[in-house]
Amino acid sequence: HDDHDEEGHDDHEGHDDHDEEGHDDHEGHDHGGIDPHFFTDPARMAVVAEGLSELLVANFPDVDGFTSTANDYVQQLRDLDADVEEILSVIGNNERALVTNHAVFAYFADRYSFTVLGEIIPSSSTLASASAQQLSSLAEEIKENNVKAIFADASSSDALAQTLAAEVEGVEVINLYTESLGDPGSSGESYIDMVRFNAQAIASALVE
Repeated sequence: HDDHDEEGHDDHEGHDDHDEEGHDDHEGHDHGGIDPHFFTDPARMAVVAEGLSELLVANFPDVDGFTSTANDYVQQLRDLDADVEEILSVIGNNERALVTNHAVFAYFADRYSFTVLGEIIPSSSTLASASAQQLSSLAEEIKENNVKAIFADASSSDALAQTLAAEVEGVEVINLYTESLGDPGSSGESYIDMVRFNAQAIASALVE
């Protein structure tokens, strides 16, 4: 991440930035070939917050508080990034493989050194569905790589994920917050809560 080197994240040096054209979109939405899920990487979100702050200050110079509020939140995001690294540190390198319901964790995987082994529905179409051959192939990948969990989205059906998990012994389906925040009072009620919950759930599911 070139954007992140200035922030002291040299441990991630050498990770190529994601081409916007390179990731399939999630089920039920069509993003025209662009992967919008950069928000799964809190370090990128810190850069976004800084940029928004500068834009607001430039356009509303008479409004007080933008800079200090943004600086506080940017620091919270950087702290979150460090927290996620720590949470995920219990997962060995050979266990850092993700199988997801659809294409959502490319930026997360790049930031925290995971491999996205596969997605059940790697498509942007609202009418998309996985073929039996695709599910069978992914099941074999899961078996061969000793994957322990399939990560689904808490706000949509996990029926296909459950079907796939039933084909492979010892695999569980874990619901994460990937498309929206949780309800007020839930473990995903804010962005920071959502990211931390997802990291903890992934660590719990994948650690030996």
